[in-house]
Amino acid sequence: MLRGADIVLRCLRAEGVDLVFGYPGGAIMPLYDALEGSGVRHILTRHEQGAVFAAEGYARATGKVGVAMATSGPGATNLVTGIADAKMDSVPLVCITGQVRSSLIGTDAFQETDVFGLTLSLTKWSRLVRSIEEIPEVIAQAFHWARSGRPGPVMIDLPVDLLKATMEFKGPVKFHPHPKAADAKAEVFTDTLIALLQQAKKPVALVGAGAKLSGAVSELRSLLDCLQIPTFATVHGLGAVKQEAPYYLGMVGMHGTRAANMALHETDLLLVFGARLDDRVTGDPTRFAPDARIVHFEIDPSQLDRVRPCELAVIGDLAETIPAFHEELSRAPLPKWDAWRAIAGGQDRAELDAAGLAQPTKRFLDELFRRLPADSVIVADVGQHQMWAAQRYRSSTPRGFITSGGLGAMGFALPAAVGVQLAKPETTVLCVSGDGGFQMNIQELATVHRLGLPIKIVIVDNKYLGMVRQWQQLFYKRNYAETDLSDNPDFVEIGKAYKIHAQPLAEEALTEFPLSAETADVLDRFWKSSEPELLVFECAPEANVFPMVPAGAALSEMMLEED
Repeated sequence: MLRGADIVLRCLRAEGVDLVFGYPGGAIMPLYDALEGSGVRHILTRHEQGAVFAAEGYARATGKVGVAMATSGPGATNLVTGIADAKMDSVPLVCITGQVRSSLIGTDAFQETDVFGLTLSLTKWSRLVRSIEEIPEVIAQAFHWARSGRPGPVMIDLPVDLLKATMEFKGPVKFHPHPKAADAKAEVFTDTLIALLQQAKKPVALVGAGAKLSGAVSELRSLLDCLQIPTFATVHGLGAVKQEAPYYLGMVGMHGTRAANMALHETDLLLVFGARLDDRVTGDPTRFAPDARIVHFEIDPSQLDRVRPCELAVIGDLAETIPAFHEELSRAPLPKWDAWRAIAGGQDRAELDAAGLAQPTKRFLDELFRRLPADSVIVADVGQHQMWAAQRYRSSTPRGFITSGGLGAMGFALPAAVGVQLAKPETTVLCVSGDGGFQMNIQELATVHRLGLPIKIVIVDNKYLGMVRQWQQLFYKRNYAETDLSDNPDFVEIGKAYKIHAQPLAEEALTEFPLSAETADVLDRFWKSSEPELLVFECAPEANVFPMVPAGAALSEMMLEED
């Protein structure tokens, strides 16, 4: 005979879970009472949002399901932003919340919230458990749906009386979906696709997160090496393509490279590998790749035809569809497209290098990234620093750049970095944040200190909500309404208060050529320390991120630095 709480933990272990993130409270207390000896390690964050972002960081870094726990009412509602983030970015996540006693549901009891209804539109699957007998099947289903197809978040709401109740436990169960719900065997219409390639004069490839989520990075790289066509990545696709590949043009979209955006605008055949084609990638959707036929490799049919109809939809897991296509492609004669690739890529690398020298913040990130050990992970928050970091990223590590993309949730990076570091204890983890976003989950410095995690933390401090201020400058006549953060606290002293070594670095130090010995020593010490480190970079208040595609503009209508 086992309590419901013990059954939950036994089922989690059966799913391979040995690490969960959470914050206790009344309605979930029995589950916390059962943790000791369960084989499940619990990480106490200092806020439920910190817990769910940390679980996301763990999942994004490993591809495994992240698990977050919270109590009823405010505990559950504090998970909502992370759940929405996981839904937008296809992160496998299981959230477990306590709920008031079954007999009190619907009575507005203390800390009662309709978590099932609240998260219905944000989850792939959710369940309010009604009996202790349901628990093994519910947990098995939850992990199946979190992992299967396009990954995403699920929610399990557990009334406290069911966690306390007992039953004879016969062991975890396996969920077997109805055959109609199982993923269909992918079919690749290779004849049509090869014909499109043979007719194309300016083919390009766009790589999104799907290549990583499917585990098809090596297969994709082999295919691209075969095609040798201009290729670019979304922010979540960074690292999927080899940086040294001569056909790779960098990031595409609102803050993408000019080479990538112009090649996408001019193409006549666009191969999309696991990308949603959201507005940050397309610009004005009515003028997105206006002359292109689109071939969309995608596991989620709901993502097709969002911008305009595809010429060909290749539905299925990229780990199956890409190799099948590549096998047929190897037997087909194709043009070389050398002239097109040369034109598309000719303005890329030199421009990137020049931009890095011209702007101190970019040079600062270049100097940081140049010192990064191989296979490091960068976790970026949301704002100008996020786009600068994405632009300067030069790694070929598939899961080496992690950020909140679709939702753009400020405060993501620090707790997510906690999850990444716990998932990969031997890996160097760099958290890049802004002064605005950092203060949204600053309390997780306590988690970093308590666990002794050697996370390297950078705050790009421009004393503004930088991205909003940039838009106010460019499109609202410099009306900097409520974006002034000039009364920021002293982040160095805050770091020290959390017993984390911290020091400032002035922007002027990055205008020296070469770097002074003092500045180089600061950066070297930052990396070589075996302890957590905080470095506060004092950025110019009105530094802007370019290139930039304004809202409603086509990708070809980028604003450049000199504009």
